[in-house]
Amino acid sequence: MKDCQDLLIDESIWQAINDPATADWLARRLFVLKKTIESGPEGVKEAGETLLASIESAYLHTEAHGAALRLYVLSLTGHLKPEDEPVRLINEAINRGTARIESEGKGSAKKKRRR
Repeated sequence: MKDCQDLLIDESIWQAINDPATADWLARRLFVLKKTIESGPEGVKEAGETLLASIESAYLHTEAHGAALRLYVLSLTGHLKPEDEPVRLINEAINRGTARIESEGKGSAKKKRRR
């Protein structure tokens, strides 16, 4: 296990958690997720949905969420310029990211056609 680079939680995180009950709970959840994936295509889909729900839940504890909340509160106070409103900023970033993904996808499609 010391050589494994793909751990979801590495030793430094375990040291920060420092709670055997949490380690046991997480191990049980990971085991259920593993069995779900091994059950076949429907299990893979279910596991993906479980992981996405967990990512969404984790977001509530991130710096990004904290920053978004502070920006939202500033918006409520009316102290932001229209171009700094949260939904506008976020949607513009989403549009740029989506366009980049689509652009990269078209590039790889062209490479496949050339082969």
